[in-house]
Amino acid sequence: MPLSWRQLTSLLGPPGAIPPETIWIAAPQANEKRIVLRAPHSLSITRVDAVLSGSGSGSPSVSFHLRHGADTSATGAASTSSAMTVSSTSSGTAFSSFANAIVPAEHWMWLEITAVAGSPAGLTISLLLS
Repeated sequence: MPLSWRQLTSLLGPPGAIPPETIWIAAPQANEKRIVLRAPHSLSITRVDAVLSGSGSGSPSVSFHLRHGADTSATGAASTSSAMTVSSTSSGTAFSSFANAIVPAEHWMWLEITAVAGSPAGLTISLLLS
C-alpha cells in the first residue's frame, strides 16, 4: 500500500534546524520592512548577529525588530520587548535573549527598521533558527 506524503514525512521524524538566514540591506532607512521567511514548521530564534558595513557619516547605528505573524500587513509579534540596536562596524553585536522566540508554523517573519543614526552603508543580519 503506498504511503501518503503526510505518512512518509512522519517517518522521517521531526524537522530540525534550518541553515542560518542572512539579510543584507544597503543604506538602511527607518521604517524599512523586509520579509525574511515563512516558517515551514515551528521555529525558535536562538541567536541574531548584526553588523554595519562601511562607516558612512557620523556614528552609525541601526535599531530593528524581528516580527512574525500570519499576516504581514498586521503589527505582528515582536521577538524582543525593545528594539535590537547595532552600532558596530567591525565585530558586530550578538543577541541571544528573546521575549518571544517561537515563530509558529506557516507564520511570516519580517524585519522592521525602527531607527537609523548616521549613514551606515549597509546592515547585515544573520539569524540562527532551530
